[in-house]
Amino acid sequence: MNQNLPIFKSALDLCVYIDTIVKNQEKYHKYGIGSELRASTREMFYFVSKANSNKENRVLLLQKLIEKCEETKAILYLAKEIKAFKSFKQFEHGSMLTVNVCRQAQAWLNSARVSK
Repeated sequence: MNQNLPIFKSALDLCVYIDTIVKNQEKYHKYGIGSELRASTREMFYFVSKANSNKENRVLLLQKLIEKCEETKAILYLAKEIKAFKSFKQFEHGSMLTVNVCRQAQAWLNSARVSK
């Protein structure tokens, strides 16, 4: 696992941020949509680690990472609509971190396809 990889740091920051937000949500959201958010961002982080260490399946893993990114964005939007966040700023920052990982994943995928 390469902790110097920018996407690794971005995915880790996202996981930590979402965990912090969910920890402070009311019980109804914490164990519902909050659990989904935590699981989805952790899976994103795991895909980054797997893609970095598995060159043979890197393209497939990055495609799965991008799918998970899109799913996470949808969960974030749903959480905003059901007012699971204490403020719009929490949603905005979580979205920004998610989009950042998504962009890096897409760039990495493009690069991996070229180098094959």
